[in-house]
Amino acid sequence: MNYKDLKHKIKQEQKALARSIRNGKTGRRPINRCSKNTSDYEELESYRTKYRHQHIIYCNMFNNTPYKVIELPRDGNSPSPYYLDRIRKQWERLLEVICDCS
Repeated sequence: MNYKDLKHKIKQEQKALARSIRNGKTGRRPINRCSKNTSDYEELESYRTKYRHQHIIYCNMFNNTPYKVIELPRDGNSPSPYYLDRIRKQWERLLEVICDCS
């Protein structure tokens, strides 16, 4: 795996999360809930949080986009610094492994 493959893998994870979020949103109305979207509906908030934090770190690490360009949250709605650091460290470890292998 190289740098480009890692970036593509992370992007695919984000796309899968986005699909799960869209599927879960259809289950918000009880009349629309079915076996296909129940699990996504139950995990909707955690998927949203995970996607938001991954998106921030992805844009920052791979595209060098400053945080203020990525989003402008209202007061009291800023992302979790702990969760951001955890994702960043995890991805940096993967990048180190890739760089060592090359």
